[in-house]
Amino acid sequence: MTKTDASGPPRGNKRGRPRGSRGVGRGARRATLGGDALRPTSEAAKRRRKTADGKQPLAQLDASAPVFFNRRLTGMQADSQRFVPQSEAEWQRFDAARAAAGEQPSATAAGGSAASSPSTPGAPTLGYQVKRIRLGTCEIDSWYVSPYPDEYSRHPLLYICEFCLKYMKSEYTYTRHCAKCPAKHPPGDEIYRDGDLAVFEVDGRKNKVYCQNLCLMGKMFLDTKTLYYDVEPFLFYVLCEYSTQGYTFAGYFSKEKRSAQAYNLSCIMVLPSRQREGYGKLLIEFSYLLSRKEGVAGSPEKPLSDFGLLSYRSYWRRALYEILVTVPSISIAELSRRTGMTIDDVVSTLQTDGMLQRTGRLGAYRLVADRERVAAYLARAQEKNPRRVDAKKLTWAPFLTKSPFVVAPSAAPEDEEEQEEAGAGDSASELSV
Repeated sequence: MTKTDASGPPRGNKRGRPRGSRGVGRGARRATLGGDALRPTSEAAKRRRKTADGKQPLAQLDASAPVFFNRRLTGMQADSQRFVPQSEAEWQRFDAARAAAGEQPSATAAGGSAASSPSTPGAPTLGYQVKRIRLGTCEIDSWYVSPYPDEYSRHPLLYICEFCLKYMKSEYTYTRHCAKCPAKHPPGDEIYRDGDLAVFEVDGRKNKVYCQNLCLMGKMFLDTKTLYYDVEPFLFYVLCEYSTQGYTFAGYFSKEKRSAQAYNLSCIMVLPSRQREGYGKLLIEFSYLLSRKEGVAGSPEKPLSDFGLLSYRSYWRRALYEILVTVPSISIAELSRRTGMTIDDVVSTLQTDGMLQRTGRLGAYRLVADRERVAAYLARAQEKNPRRVDAKKLTWAPFLTKSPFVVAPSAAPEDEEEQEEAGAGDSASELSV
C-alpha cells in the first residue's frame, strides 16, 4: 500500500481502511449523544444497572430515604422490631427460652419490659442468682443473693477453689485451675494451730482479691452483710481444717484494724457444711482471746442477727459461769477483765439469767448464783461443744497495745434506774456469789 503526502487523504491501517473509518468511536459517541443519554430512563433499565452485589448506585438512591449501615441494609432489613415478640404466644416462647438458658423470665407480657441487671461491682444483681456453689467436694445451696458479676450470676452453679477462693463458671475451668493452683492455704500469717485446726490472719490491704472473694462467698449465707469490695480497713481471721491436701476453708470472722467503738468482731460466717461442729463459738472465743491480748474489752458489732445473738449469749453465759464457779465473790469489772467482755455485755447476761438482785442501798446490786445449776450447765456445754481455744498456742502480736487493761466505755444512763444499774459495774462494789 502506497503512502501519501500530508496534504493527501489519511494513511490507511493494516486492514486497508483509513484511520477513523471504523464508524463512530466511543469518544465521538459520548460527544454526540452526551452524558444524559447513557442514563437509563425506564425501570427495567434501572434494574439492569444494579451493581453486582445487588445494591443500586448511589446516584439512583432517594436522598430523603434513611441510610442504614452505610447503605448496606434496606429499611426492612434494619428494622429490629421484627425480632420483638408481638403476641402472647410469642412472649411465652420467649420466656421459656430464657428460663431454659438460666435467665430470669420477663416480668410483663406483650408491650412490657423486663428488669435490667446492673453490672456495677457492689450493687445487688437483679434477675440472676447463684443457686449452689461447688467448694472442694461439697455442693452447698446458697441462702441469699451475692453480688457476683453478671456473667457469673447467670449460672446456677458456681465453682469456687477451696484454697484461693477464686470463682469460675464451668467445671472444665475449675478442674484445670485445681490442677495448677499453687495455693494450699490462705494468704497471710498462721497465728494459731491446735491439732487439725489452724487460724490465718489475712490483711485486707495486702491480699485484697482474696478478701473480696471471701466477702462475696460470705454474703451467700449472711443476710445483713453489706461489705464486699472495701476490705482494706479490715483484718480477716480464716479458720481452716488441715489435711494432707492442704488447709481447707471452714469459716472466718473479720474485725476493724482500728475501731472507735472497741468492736472485736464485725462479721462471722461458718460454712453450712461445717456447722454443728462448734466452729462458731470457737471463732467467738478466739475474738475475745485477741481482745484480752490487746488489753481492751471488746464486743461484737451491733446490731446482732437472731442467730448471732443466740450464739453470743451462749458463749457469754459459759464464759461467766466458768469464773463464777471458782470464786466466792467478784466484781463486774473483774469479770470484764478476765473474760474480755464489756460491762454492758456482762450485766445483760447476768440480768437475763436472773442473777442480779437489787439491794436496799441505792445503786447496789448483789449477784446470786446457784452453784449446782452453774455446774450442771457447764457439764452440758462441755459435752455439747468440747472444742476450746488454747491461749498458749496463739502466736500473735496486736497492731495497737493498750496497757493497763482498759474497759470500753458504755453509754451514759439517761434516768435514775439506769444510773442504779450502772452502779453495779463499779469496781469497788463486791458481788457475793
